[in-house]
Amino acid sequence: PCVVVQGEVHGQLTFPPRGDRGFGHDSLFIPNGGDRTFGEKEPAAKDAISHRTVAFAKLRAALID
Repeated sequence: PCVVVQGEVHGQLTFPPRGDRGFGHDSLFIPNGGDRTFGEKEPAAKDAISHRTVAFAKLRAALID
């Protein structure tokens, strides 16, 4: 069987970039409900809401739970 899952984080872009953590668009992206970019967040705070975390939770639910 094939399982496909998707994680999303909605938000907005800001300019100029803020923060020096992460990579890619992290210093430009502010998730909905927040006021700091992913580049400004502590890694644990970013990871708690990241699209990867959401996708892996869905994958776990589909395969294990």
